Amino acid sequence: MGINDDLDDLPSELTLKEQGSIRELLNTILDHLPLGVFVKDASNNFNYLYWNKFMEDITGINASLIEGHDDSDVNYDTLLSAEIRCEIDREVIDTGKTVEFHGKVQTPAGEIKDIEVTKFPISLSNGKTLLLAFWRDITAKNAIENAFKRTQTLTKLALQSSDIHTCSIFVNPDSTDEYADTRILLNGNEGHRDIQEAISWPEYISNVHPEDQENYWDLLRKMCSGKMSEVKFEVRVKYNGNTDYHWREASAYVYERDEKGRPSVILGCSINIQDRKGQALSLEEARAKAEVADKMKSKYLADMSHEIRTPLNAITGFSEMMAFADTDEERMSYYEIIKANNLLLMQLINDILDLSKIEADAIKISYVPVDLNEMMDITYASVKPRMPQGVVLKLEKGLDKCTFGTDQIRLLQLINNLINNAIKNTKEGSITMGYKALEDGRLKFYVKDTGMGIAEDKLQSLFNRFVKINDYVEGIGLGLAICNGLVTKMGGSIHVESKLGEGSTFSFILPSHD
Repeated sequence: MGINDDLDDLPSELTLKEQGSIRELLNTILDHLPLGVFVKDASNNFNYLYWNKFMEDITGINASLIEGHDDSDVNYDTLLSAEIRCEIDREVIDTGKTVEFHGKVQTPAGEIKDIEVTKFPISLSNGKTLLLAFWRDITAKNAIENAFKRTQTLTKLALQSSDIHTCSIFVNPDSTDEYADTRILLNGNEGHRDIQEAISWPEYISNVHPEDQENYWDLLRKMCSGKMSEVKFEVRVKYNGNTDYHWREASAYVYERDEKGRPSVILGCSINIQDRKGQALSLEEARAKAEVADKMKSKYLADMSHEIRTPLNAITGFSEMMAFADTDEERMSYYEIIKANNLLLMQLINDILDLSKIEADAIKISYVPVDLNEMMDITYASVKPRMPQGVVLKLEKGLDKCTFGTDQIRLLQLINNLINNAIKNTKEGSITMGYKALEDGRLKFYVKDTGMGIAEDKLQSLFNRFVKINDYVEGIGLGLAICNGLVTKMGGSIHVESKLGEGSTFSFILPSHD
């Protein structure tokens, strides 16, 4: 392991002692280099002329065993075979080009090292051609690069699974257009592709909801001008391929500044918070509904108390008055009043019990074949005497004969509830009750009136509990809620059409249960 013959070209004025010192210096330098160095004689079968200490350590071959020998004399197949090494050496000398390649080497200690090899020709002043080779241990470098690539891949997977978008914002500190010439580099924001797309700030801001754009612009200007170094805010964004805006939480901070301390690069990141926003909105809606429900419940209790006390007071008062009545006619009039209020009280209690059963899913439905036309005729006959003066009751039967599988008691309850509702709200005109067959075999029952009608904004809540459209009409707002619950229990749906001042049509659709 040393440099000898190659120093023969040194100036003759140097003494042997000086030449020896230079040889020792060069050998020391080469042995302490963090890379392998060896030299081959291209004109003498590529014999090894020099083999430094790095090469000894990594291959386990001493310089004395390899210097003066060619590859065919040395049992050395590390990295590449002897034949391939000779082919590469000849290519380097013949073409005069540098050749680089990589491989793995097992050290005497059993470690596997990644090696980068560089071979190139050199010529001495006497015209002698040599092959100089370097071995670089790139094991640590490869490990760092592989770790970086793994980190990049894992980061990319994490960003994609978490729907996190990142970007680099390149600012022109000398902008004269309120930083509209800012460029945005989007990093891998589209699906699973590794993309980096540069777009202008106006193009980028066009994806932001119009109501949020002014605030977005203002924050950018403050950061670009140095008034803010970092920021976090919520914004609605619509990305390419999406038709709807969704909420994102965005944050940004100044990453680089120019020589004057002005921001030149801003890094940004945003996460999808649509679900969180949706939950917040749902909670707000639920809170608002709870408040409304609480108010309605309080109103219901007050109304129910009033409605129950009214017939109770009448029953109690006129019962006492009966004892002091002077004539049978007077007693009979008190009796009729007591009877009417007793029926009203029973109806109120029954409504409350029915709604409680429906909401507890404790109501029983029994299906039997029903002669629908006969049932409608009986209902018509029983309801007609209760029509207000000036209101005509009409009956429309959709089929000449119809046997329908349903719960007759509950169906009568539904129709009577709707008719009673119509009677309360109709002072003149007509009330029409009827049914018609649908193409799918179901039946549509309806009650149509020419009464006061219902405002459009009241229709959505009409079938809720404790809802009264007209506070001046008797009742506590349970009839339609009961109808809705019964129809749902029977597998149907209930509907309403109404115009204020023109009347209403309540209908429900039921399937036949044969």
